[in-house]
Amino acid sequence: MTKKQIKDLAKALLNEMDKEGLDMEITLDEHQLDKLADSIVDKLLGNYIKQQATWYTTSTMDELYSRFRSKPKKRKSKKELNEGELLGELAKLMTKLDYHTEREEYELCAEIKKQIDEVNKKLGEL
Repeated sequence: MTKKQIKDLAKALLNEMDKEGLDMEITLDEHQLDKLADSIVDKLLGNYIKQQATWYTTSTMDELYSRFRSKPKKRKSKKELNEGELLGELAKLMTKLDYHTEREEYELCAEIKKQIDEVNKKLGEL
């Protein structure tokens, strides 16, 4: 079914709606219904395939990593950490900082640096 045929069918349906009102009953025979369904499926699949092709040709591994990487988890517990736990947290944050520095993800590095400063402050208070 071509675009012109679809437009013509839509105009005809709108004209019928104007004549009959919104409570009209549209009857399509099996052949017309199949053509309409095929046209809808063709449009949907065509758009989907175009979007997928665009995505596969323009996406890079770095973009995919940044889109799907897990967000840093924030501590929700208020309990005080002991020195060993704070040192472990510091080591983890330093490793993350090094990793993201190598990948040149400087916004993440700034966030991690703030967390490191907080841990260092807590260590200084012990």
